[in-house]
Amino acid sequence: MHGSERSAQTVRFGIFEADLQTGELYKNGMKVPLQGQPFQVCSLLLEHAGELVTREELRQRVWPEDTFVDFEQALNTAIAKIRLALGDEADNPKFVQTLPRRGYRFIGPVAKPDPQPVKQAVAPVTSKGWFERPTARTNWLLASAALLVLLAAIGIWRSLNNRAAALPPMEVAPLAGLPGIQMEPDFSPDGNQVAFVLRGAANCGIYTTMVGGEKSLRLTSDCDDSSPTWSPDGRRVAFYRYGNGLAIYVVPAFGGSEHRLYKGPFHPWATGLDWSPDGNVLAFSGGRADWNGTWISLLSLVDSTTRQLTSPSDQEVDYSPAFSPDGSMVAFVRGILAGAVEDLYVVPAAGGVPRRLTFDKTWIKGSPTWTPDGREIVFSSARGGLASLWRISASGGTPRPVAGVGVIATDPSISPKGNQLVYKQTYIKEKILRVNLKDEKHAEGLPAVLNLKKGRNWRPNFSPDGKRFAFESVLGHSEIWACDSNGSNCGQLTSLQGTAGAPRWSPDGRSMAFEYRPSEHSEIYLLDLGGGMPRLLPTLPGADNGGPSWSRDGKWIYFYSDRGGTRFQLWRVLLKGGPPVQITRNGGLFAAESADGRFLYYSKYEAPGIWKVPLSGGEEKRVLDQAGEKEWYNWALGRSGVYFLKHRAKGGDLDFFDFATGKTTAISTSDKQPGVGLALAADGKSILYAETELEDANIMLVKNFR
Repeated sequence: MHGSERSAQTVRFGIFEADLQTGELYKNGMKVPLQGQPFQVCSLLLEHAGELVTREELRQRVWPEDTFVDFEQALNTAIAKIRLALGDEADNPKFVQTLPRRGYRFIGPVAKPDPQPVKQAVAPVTSKGWFERPTARTNWLLASAALLVLLAAIGIWRSLNNRAAALPPMEVAPLAGLPGIQMEPDFSPDGNQVAFVLRGAANCGIYTTMVGGEKSLRLTSDCDDSSPTWSPDGRRVAFYRYGNGLAIYVVPAFGGSEHRLYKGPFHPWATGLDWSPDGNVLAFSGGRADWNGTWISLLSLVDSTTRQLTSPSDQEVDYSPAFSPDGSMVAFVRGILAGAVEDLYVVPAAGGVPRRLTFDKTWIKGSPTWTPDGREIVFSSARGGLASLWRISASGGTPRPVAGVGVIATDPSISPKGNQLVYKQTYIKEKILRVNLKDEKHAEGLPAVLNLKKGRNWRPNFSPDGKRFAFESVLGHSEIWACDSNGSNCGQLTSLQGTAGAPRWSPDGRSMAFEYRPSEHSEIYLLDLGGGMPRLLPTLPGADNGGPSWSRDGKWIYFYSDRGGTRFQLWRVLLKGGPPVQITRNGGLFAAESADGRFLYYSKYEAPGIWKVPLSGGEEKRVLDQAGEKEWYNWALGRSGVYFLKHRAKGGDLDFFDFATGKTTAISTSDKQPGVGLALAADGKSILYAETELEDANIMLVKNFR
């Protein structure tokens, strides 16, 4: 919508405009997702710009007394969403200032537009020279030209008006008002309902809701349920249930008893489930029990047999299937075991060779969805930086962005009528904290939050002297940054426009090893901190190589690799060159050498816990069974034990496991979930770890989608 057409109640501040009448926020003319109670709070602060708005005033205006909500949590979440939408920070605010225990004040300059647009006077044009006396022929030519211009203008005007009348503007608004993380939406066959997953709340499970906004209906109560998909007749919803393996269940769409259709081995890449248009088949993602193989299979609902549809290599994984509207094709995502390299494919449902549609080699978030005519596929991709929605012809071509949808948009689903789209809009911020230690088992004070750049900050690593630390920061592309130990004096070390991460400082502090994915596979790169470009460290060609760590003497680099399409194993290679040497035989990922250089400690891809193996040769041994499963990087080796992050239902712990006693001690606890990464300083006196400050996700409904 053009700025001149907006409501007279539009408030402008900086590059933002808030229409208090329609409840819409714009940034540089583009709509920003901020609706409901967060927008109401924002509008109250704008109306009283420069003044304190107390928490009690906000409660009375936004949360009536007869509303049964956790007001403190609701208000804190609303303020966090406002800051996320405005790119504001609590510690250094430009717009919303916190007055502890009192309320909030809008401190940015606020201006309202003039009520009437200013009309510009048009000065008359006088004729000069030969044009003062046109001939009869000239007059006829000018008149003819003017008539043609007039007719063309009328035609264009009618065409534009007819198109505007036929194509109403797209509208984006939240679909369901439930607290928690809403994800994986799927339209019912008639387009009137949406099934979705709710996580991070007391009442998690699978729900359905009417597009009109009526109360949501809870179908299941298991927090591990995922990937709901409607039967073609709209009477049932199928879904995954993880636990002791992977199972596919079905439940009546209006509630009732669940019925199991299939049970197989658990696999971390098993995501996405779709029902064939004829109702006879379910496409799902499953694989081997050792996690080294994931493919698309078809489950017959007639005789309960399964048929493998795709045959990826041992280094690839296939998941997130989606049937075409006529049931003849299946779209799916193919990636690599190491992650971050994914593309969209299609394969005939009857079987055949898959055809690759995209060549982006980057994250694809959620399952793809087809347009009702079967001509296009809409999918979420990080091909432009942050994840957003794209559309591509089913026969291939160049992807185009989906108009009207912002960033961090995933899990798309198009209604069968084609005029509505739902997707997941995510709000997430990960921070890095520092905790100082009195001794190995006790913290010295509370953890301190480091004031870093915006975005997701994770996988930190100390410099050898403890004065600096490096970390991976995701704000568009994933790059390596470094700061002083207190979070100041930050600078970007890489600008590779891809996925660079897992930085590890060399023992002499002169170099840094990290993993990067330049094309199909991840590789180990080295960066001279004195200057220069990153360079490839030759390891094992044609494989995914990552997770670098240094030997104590700085002569070797340890890394994981899936050479030959087998499970991930740990290897090491001399920095000065030479053939890599395999260390583990039963799996291994991120590694740390013991202080005396005798043992290598590591986590595994397919099994929980921390393991060790003698570097001189011998059998491996599991020393801790509480860390490592799907959190391979959330641990750090100390002198006499292991520090690790542990998830709880409502928060997380930083714990220490003592090798000698076998006992675990809590170093610190938090009501927030752990993020990604944990590092211990070389002197053992400080720990850095990541924590999720805010994670929320809403399902957004796009009306008049086209």
